[in-house]
Amino acid sequence: MPQFVLAFPMTCEASAPVVVNENVTLAADAKSAIIPGCTVMFNVVRKEHVDGLAGIFREHQDISADAASAIEAHKSLLFLLGEAKNVDEVNQVNMAILKMFSAGALGVYMQQSGAAWSVEGFREEVGDGEYPMDPWINFVENGDLLYTLGLACFGLPDLCVSASEEDAQSKLLFVADALFGDGIPAKSGSEVDLEEDGIYVLRLETKNPFPKDSPEFNRQGIFRIVKKK
Repeated sequence: MPQFVLAFPMTCEASAPVVVNENVTLAADAKSAIIPGCTVMFNVVRKEHVDGLAGIFREHQDISADAASAIEAHKSLLFLLGEAKNVDEVNQVNMAILKMFSAGALGVYMQQSGAAWSVEGFREEVGDGEYPMDPWINFVENGDLLYTLGLACFGLPDLCVSASEEDAQSKLLFVADALFGDGIPAKSGSEVDLEEDGIYVLRLETKNPFPKDSPEFNRQGIFRIVKKK
């Protein structure tokens, strides 16, 4: 299973420890970590400040001027790398992200999808936790299709649908959740019941719009979802 990479802009220097809670502190030279309440083992990397980071967050969502200023003024970056093998582990990692916010993180950048969330934005997206994968998935339009980005870290192909479809993003999220959470096979001919929207069928896309050396390229391929007639 491919690793995910989470990058946190931090309020402390890279040479300083990060206090997660009263029992857990990440030393400046820590190479691994377990966050309370999360069974996923993380590899840890610390780096210095990077200029222009707020622009990446603004590209993904509207953020307040205060949030943007705080992110731009971050003092270091903390990276957590790991693997989430099922939806329960994704939910646990989401809870670990929330704990990192309490430890001084100003947001989270999900390298595998390019999704960048402020603290407030991530909390809103996670919501009640009913759909824990949603914050991990990004979207990009290419031609007349809307594509997901980021499903490779779950061992899944990315998905696409006609950009003219009503609630196109919601449909892609629903299907992604069905593949990873419900175990529906990610192969041509698989059907996903989108309830009031009807049944959609997966069809393998023979052409990938992203070059192999681009971050958007998914070696698992791309499947289009089409409403069953």
